[in-house]
Amino acid sequence: MKNILSLATAVVLFLCCAACSAGAKDTLEGSPQELLAQLKETAAADFGVGFDSEVTAETALGTLGLTAEQFEEYVDSAYESAAAISSIAQSNVLVKCKDAAAAAEVKKLIAGNYDSAKWICVFPEQCVVVESGSYVLLAVGTKENTGALVDALKTLSKDNTGSPDAFYSHDTSAGDIIGGGEDPILF
Repeated sequence: MKNILSLATAVVLFLCCAACSAGAKDTLEGSPQELLAQLKETAAADFGVGFDSEVTAETALGTLGLTAEQFEEYVDSAYESAAAISSIAQSNVLVKCKDAAAAAEVKKLIAGNYDSAKWICVFPEQCVVVESGSYVLLAVGTKENTGALVDALKTLSKDNTGSPDAFYSHDTSAGDIIGGGEDPILF
């Protein structure tokens, strides 16, 4: 009886561990550049005219809030799509991390260090970061666009995402800012 109970406990523990690790597996396939294009297409939102570029260790601080050392430690590659001309600041970045544990750390680092007041004269309405396996999405822009991108990530990853962290919000109608970077000057 004791052996059967021990075996049953071991099986339950094994199944629990397998279920916990299932959320950390990648259900996305492709480069950050390819996947970011798919996310934007799936989101079917208006991202305006912009420019796309690879994020490197040298540009990671301004783009993600990661130091060059953090970028090299946790990240395999990253790609940004940003608005060239817009009345609301907009930047969307997909990061491919070394593994799911690195992605969880990158998510925390972005939420804690991203400078949402880095633009001159414009501000995003919202900054959201969410992970899926070894990928991290930083969505910066209107609440509609950031929500559409997070929903697109959920769709493409087959609902294999963590909880989105909306770490910055700016109510353009009231001028209120919650969280993020230095205190911006409102005109």
